[in-house]
Amino acid sequence: MLNTSQHAGVAETLITRFEHQRLPYLLAIQGRVNAGEALTDADMGFLDRVLSDAMANRHLIHSIPDCQVLFARVTHLYHEITAKALANESRK
Repeated sequence: MLNTSQHAGVAETLITRFEHQRLPYLLAIQGRVNAGEALTDADMGFLDRVLSDAMANRHLIHSIPDCQVLFARVTHLYHEITAKALANESRK
């Protein structure tokens, strides 16, 4: 069981990693699919890692309110990207 300061540290680490590493790449992927491009193998691998990491950390996410908000935003962005990518593929 994590104490309060450990929870804060975990939350800060997850949020910082997301903001500086994952969000920029997710937004780049979103920009490409919004422009009509298909997902690359690298994009799909990245999306899989983001989702896998979120699932692996879900016990922490549920116990830290800031992470719950972040998880909801990531889930929404993930859905937008994959829905648009699927629509792009359907048009080919």
